[in-house]
Amino acid sequence: MNFKAYDIFSSLIPGFLMLIALLEFVGISFDKDLVVPYTAIAFLAGYLVNAIGSWLERVYFWTWGGKPSSRLLKGKGLGKIKVYNYAALAANLTTKASSATPGTDELFAIAFRSVKQEKDTRIEDFNAIYAFSRTLLTVSLIGGPMILSRHGSEWKYYMIVIPVIMMLWIRCRQRGYYFSKEVLDVYSNKNSL
Repeated sequence: MNFKAYDIFSSLIPGFLMLIALLEFVGISFDKDLVVPYTAIAFLAGYLVNAIGSWLERVYFWTWGGKPSSRLLKGKGLGKIKVYNYAALAANLTTKASSATPGTDELFAIAFRSVKQEKDTRIEDFNAIYAFSRTLLTVSLIGGPMILSRHGSEWKYYMIVIPVIMMLWIRCRQRGYYFSKEVLDVYSNKNSL
């Protein structure tokens, strides 16, 4: 099994954030002498939070008004993140679909399958950044209420936790659009659309 730096950091960083929230929730102070066990616990916690984030992805898409890839294939973007040749893309992808009336999920899967092995693209990086953003959002949605439950009477915690959750929600949505747009752009270039 080969671990990349991303695999380790994408579990450790959210895992440590989750561990800090959990320690605060149960009222245990951080002990610097337990760094090695904390690291193992943080890695496991981050791995589990990543899984929870993956399971919550449909909920996230619902709060975003739809799946970024589907919205882009329908000509709907997010601010400056748009695909202008969406009609040509959809028409080209439809010719490669196995069903007569493919949905946008199938069309995006065809595009992704076609370009994921392309060299010198940013697709893998954008996918990793999106997954990391999704995990951070999930940590904030789990850890934020845990911290607020211990400090619910102190307004300063609300002034930090709520804006952080909102910013992570916005950034995760943007990252989902950037990843989807990159896949569709690489597919467009590959097929001269």
